[in-house]
Amino acid sequence: MLKYLLVLITSSLILISCGDKNNGPEKNLTEKEKYAYDSTDLKTEGMDTSGKPFLMEYKFKRGDKIMYRLTTISNNLQTIKMDTTISSGVNQKIIYILDLLVKEVDEDGSTEAEINFNSIKLEAAANGQTFNFEAGKDLDSAKIHQFAEYQALYNNPFSARFSKKGDILEVFKADKISNKFLELKGAADTISVNDRNLIRQDLINGVLTPLITQIIRKLADKEVYKDSTWQIQQAPIPLMFYQINYTNTYKVESVEKLEDDRVAVINAGIDFKYSGQSQVNQGNVFYNFEKPKSTAEGKIYFHVDRGIQIKSRTKTRLEISYTMEANTPQGKQKGSRSDVITNTNILELL
Repeated sequence: MLKYLLVLITSSLILISCGDKNNGPEKNLTEKEKYAYDSTDLKTEGMDTSGKPFLMEYKFKRGDKIMYRLTTISNNLQTIKMDTTISSGVNQKIIYILDLLVKEVDEDGSTEAEINFNSIKLEAAANGQTFNFEAGKDLDSAKIHQFAEYQALYNNPFSARFSKKGDILEVFKADKISNKFLELKGAADTISVNDRNLIRQDLINGVLTPLITQIIRKLADKEVYKDSTWQIQQAPIPLMFYQINYTNTYKVESVEKLEDDRVAVINAGIDFKYSGQSQVNQGNVFYNFEKPKSTAEGKIYFHVDRGIQIKSRTKTRLEISYTMEANTPQGKQKGSRSDVITNTNILELL
């Protein structure tokens, strides 16, 4: 059952998902600056009063090099009640610094970009233990093996293609990352070709694509201005014995000015609908599930004139609760479990 929770935690990265040429020297960040994320609202310079609707589209040019900081913060509080009550928590923060280098832009605006994670730092705490890892800096072989998925991403570029409206068309050249992961795990020489391909595809679907959709969000397909709204229906995902049907909702809260250019400030949310069984028998165990409770909120800043996302902050919360009852040689036993999972993602253009 835990695997379904992990699927949802991964998927929550993409639940809320909606330039000037930059060929100058790379921005050099100090260690303190690199990992000092800013979750506050973007400071703009007043309101746009033109009243003119606009299309939101990505406007990259060949040779553009963009640097982002992506911070993901996850918290999971679990409570199990049997004869006694056991509570445990897992808190995790991962900060990625990445470069997006534009390789090609087609006539229709579709863009091919190379993406490279040049810094990754993880901090976590679980059941009284703390964990820290920085890719490229921690040289201890045991830690590298433990955090192989992050070490494999570090300075190991891959490529993606996306439309000017933010549709992810293709993620490719990821085999170097999956091969590095297998090498660090000591499985490079023993795994079959089929399993190697499955791992690469899992990497693309479960890790790389959710990270990309924090940077390249799907945009409205119509002209918008202040108070404009739109929705994007997403594919259903499974959660235990339920199916989650959800729709991303967006509203332009305001159109603001930044150095005489327009910035669309967008409120993002999700409408959730659950379907499925609330009572399930597995062997001699009877489960009674409460309908999951979900909320989502976010704010996205899109630079209209440059055609680029410059900041976003999104948060999802999921609460799962169920009771269980089993007949055992010692008699009937009852218990309950609840999980509260929150995920916060903060993107900043550096």
